[in-house]
Amino acid sequence: MDDYNATTNPNHQQAGYSTDCAGCHGSGAVTWQGAVSDHSRFPLKGKHQAAACTDCHINGVYSGTPSDCVDCYRDDYNATTSPNHQQAGYSTDCENCHGSNAVTWLGAVANHSRFPLKGKHKTAACTDCHVNGVYLGTPSECVDCHRDDYNATTDPNHQQSGYSTDCESCHGSGAVTWEGAVADHSSFPLKGKHQTAACTDCHINGVYAGTPSQCVDCHQDDYNATTNPNHQQAGYPTNCESCHGSDAVTWQGAVADHSSFPLKGKHQTAACTDCHINGVYAGTPSQCVDCHQDDYNATTDPNHQQAGFSTDCVPCHGSDAVTWENATFNHNQFWPLQGAHTTLDCSACHSSGYDLPRDCYGCHKADYDNTRDPNHVSAGFPTTCESCHFSNHVRWDQAVFNHQFPIDSGAHRNLACTDCHLTANYVQFSCIDCHEHNKSDMDKEHREVRGYSYSSQACYTCHPTGRGGD
Repeated sequence: MDDYNATTNPNHQQAGYSTDCAGCHGSGAVTWQGAVSDHSRFPLKGKHQAAACTDCHINGVYSGTPSDCVDCYRDDYNATTSPNHQQAGYSTDCENCHGSNAVTWLGAVANHSRFPLKGKHKTAACTDCHVNGVYLGTPSECVDCHRDDYNATTDPNHQQSGYSTDCESCHGSGAVTWEGAVADHSSFPLKGKHQTAACTDCHINGVYAGTPSQCVDCHQDDYNATTNPNHQQAGYPTNCESCHGSDAVTWQGAVADHSSFPLKGKHQTAACTDCHINGVYAGTPSQCVDCHQDDYNATTDPNHQQAGFSTDCVPCHGSDAVTWENATFNHNQFWPLQGAHTTLDCSACHSSGYDLPRDCYGCHKADYDNTRDPNHVSAGFPTTCESCHFSNHVRWDQAVFNHQFPIDSGAHRNLACTDCHLTANYVQFSCIDCHEHNKSDMDKEHREVRGYSYSSQACYTCHPTGRGGD
C-alpha cells in the first residue's frame, strides 16, 4: 500500500488505479518498472499504441477517460477542410474512415457501401462527385451525374434511341471509359449473323426504341424474293429461325422443320422436290398411301391388293428402309408361323391368294382325307389338326394322340393301334379278342351285374381304366 500511495508516475491514487498490482505489473514481475495497463476497454491500436499515456490521460487522470473518437478529436474534426468534415456531414466516429490501425490522418478511406466505387469511380477524386465539398445528399443514380453525357452522345444518339439512363446497363460498373459499351440485348439475343452486324443495320437512322423483334419484320423482302425453294408458294413460316436456326451466318444450309413428318431412311436422302411437286409445300400429305398408292397397286410379289395388305408401308417396310426389298411381314396378327410353317415359302400357302382360312383344316383338308395310317376320316378324328399335331411339329409323324383309354402303362404300352382297333374305324375297338376270357366263365362272374353283356363296349363301360372293379 505504501508503494501504491507513493507512486507519482503515474499517480495511482489520483488515477484511481486498481490496488491489485498483478493487474498491471503481472505476477512474475521482478521490478515495478515496465508495468502494462489493462486497456481492454479501449484496445490500443495504430497511433494510440505508440502514444504516451499522458497524451490521453491529461494531468494523470485515468478514471472516467472517454472512449469515443469525438471526445478527444473534436478539434481535429472541426478543423479538417480537405474534405470539410462538418460541411460534408461526416460521422464523428473517426474509425469509420481512418480505421483503428491508422498512424496518421492521411489515407482515410470513406465508407462508400451505399455507392461502391468501381471502374472510373474508383480513381476519381472525391470532389469530382462531391462538388463544393458537399457529401450529404449526393445522388446515386447514373443520370443524376451523367445527364449531360447522355444528352450529348450521338454515336448512337441516346435520347433519340430511347436508351436507358442507367449507364451501368450498357457500360457496366467496371468501365473506365465510355467506349466499348455493350447494349442490353436481352429482348433480342444477338446470335449468328446478328452478332457481327453493325447496330445501324437493324436500327435505321439511329432509332432503337420500338425496333421489332420478329424475323419477318426485317426479312420480309428476303422471304418474298427466295425462289429455291419459293417460300411464298410453299407456304413456309415467316419465322426464319425455324429452318435457318438462330446461329446462322448465311441463308444457305437451312434445314426445314420436318417434325410433322420426320425424315428417315429413303426420305432422308430424297430431294425436296421428290415429295413437294412443283415447289408446293403447304398441305403435303403425310400418309404413306398418299404418295405410294401406285407402288402399292403395282406390287405383285406379293400382290398387295389381292392380299389385302395395309396401305401403311411402315409396319412391314419400316421407317428406316432405303429400298422396298427385305420387308418383314408381321404374320402373327393373322397366323403365327410355328413348326413346319416357319420354313415354308410364302407361295406354298399363298399360291392362290392371301385370303386364306384361319384354321388348320381349311388348308389341310386333303391331308386329313387322304391319311390312311390311321384313316382319319373312318376313325372320326377331329379336324383340329393341332389336337394331335402340335404347333411346333415339323413332320406329320410327330403326332401325339390323346387316348382316353390309358395305354401308357402295363401291356397296353407296347401295343400297336391295330391290336385293339381291328378295322380302319377307330371308333370301334376290341377288348375280348386280346383278353382271352371264356365267355361262359365271364357270364358266371357277371351274373349279378345289371346290363352285363359279353362285348368290348360293355367291358370298357365298366372298366374304363382296364382294371377289375372300376
